[in-house]
Amino acid sequence: MFETALIVAGGQGRRLRPLTSAIPKPLLPVGEKPIVQIILEHLASYGISEVFISVNYKKELIKNYLRDGSRFGVRITYIEEDSATGTAGSLSLLPESVTTPILVSNADIMCDLDLEKLYRVSTEFDMVLTAVEKRIPVPFGVIVSDDTGRLVDWTEKPEISITVNAGIYCIGDRAINLTRSSFDRGARLDMPDLWRALIGGSLNVGVFLHEGKWSDLGRMEDYMALSNMEENEE
Repeated sequence: MFETALIVAGGQGRRLRPLTSAIPKPLLPVGEKPIVQIILEHLASYGISEVFISVNYKKELIKNYLRDGSRFGVRITYIEEDSATGTAGSLSLLPESVTTPILVSNADIMCDLDLEKLYRVSTEFDMVLTAVEKRIPVPFGVIVSDDTGRLVDWTEKPEISITVNAGIYCIGDRAINLTRSSFDRGARLDMPDLWRALIGGSLNVGVFLHEGKWSDLGRMEDYMALSNMEENEE
């Protein structure tokens, strides 16, 4: 099972302004708890005790609230970024002693992911992306015609099913070593850049489909929708 996790919490949360003008995104509340606390408690419930948190924007507020993590059942080590490193750049700042595979989560994800299932899959790959299926409504009538221009089908306002990145990753030893050898320490690196580098180096990248609850709270409309739902359930 995973022993170590990294929460990427250094972003400015621009899409959530003006809320994030005063409060960093990881500390925005969902119900009675900040997002990052909910993530930490989920990790602790699976026995993950060592958690690294990369911080930059309003980092002192995050550190003052979470402290050493003991009240949430984990031990927190902060990775203080000099500048924004993206969604994967902080991997190069992890200590050499970190055990792998390591679980990596964005700090704006609410998810009941089964970490034991993800861990079992992780043994087969150098990196695993979690994914969820989303149904996207199309606000138009969608038509299909053949080569002669004859109408074949017409569906009014259908929903299209797509698979999207869930913002939670499993990173193996060879993947972390590649970030250290191929990119400058602490340089900006996003997960799509890492994925391309891994594929270019003939490493294996897998996808784990999560079928449970999942919310990305990086946009104002999504954050407000989940917050209102939590309030109505109380």
